[in-house]
Amino acid sequence: MEKKKVIPWKENKIISIETRKGTYVIAQMLKSPYLRFYNTFMDSENWGKIDLSFFETLFVNSVTKQFLQSSNISVVKDAIPDLNRELPKEWIQGYMGNRKVKVWAETENEREFIILGDKPGGSLISRDISKGGNQDKKIILHDIPLDANNIIDEHELTGLCVFPLSNERLFLCHILGKNVDPNKDLIFDRSIPLEYKIYIDIKTATGHNEKDQILNEYYY
Repeated sequence: MEKKKVIPWKENKIISIETRKGTYVIAQMLKSPYLRFYNTFMDSENWGKIDLSFFETLFVNSVTKQFLQSSNISVVKDAIPDLNRELPKEWIQGYMGNRKVKVWAETENEREFIILGDKPGGSLISRDISKGGNQDKKIILHDIPLDANNIIDEHELTGLCVFPLSNERLFLCHILGKNVDPNKDLIFDRSIPLEYKIYIDIKTATGHNEKDQILNEYYY
């Protein structure tokens, strides 16, 4: 795939991002490299004069240049930015190291692969993203209980958005009707629904041919 030109970053610029083919989500640029994704989706890029202040936040997270360059993104020039919404102050940071996990054991969809974190779970930290870039952090809770769903569901991981995993995550948020994060569910040893199959296939794809087949079928 030919590399696209990255859209210049400007705070409060509103962009449309294709998740899977033909399904778009809208997002607003905050301090670089953070985007606020909104819980609204369309089957075209014609958002018109949409006012983002009327829509709930899906999630806020930092994005990589690779995500911006590889995704199908356009500027929504007539949209009205959301200027008064508070930024998240607390995040989940996974543990160091790595471990092997298995999903859908003893079925035709069984997969075994490596994820970050030498044990399930993570820590709750605070950081100020209004300054942009990497910020100092303060640990609030060293070990989040694996059954603390209120903490887990209400906070984002500190990781970066990458293509196409984050695009697939956004598509899953659309079809499941809520904010979901397959990576967070893996990290916290949660049950993995079969709707995550394409996400898991991307993570476990080996070789360019297998990955290119997934990209061509769902994203290009």
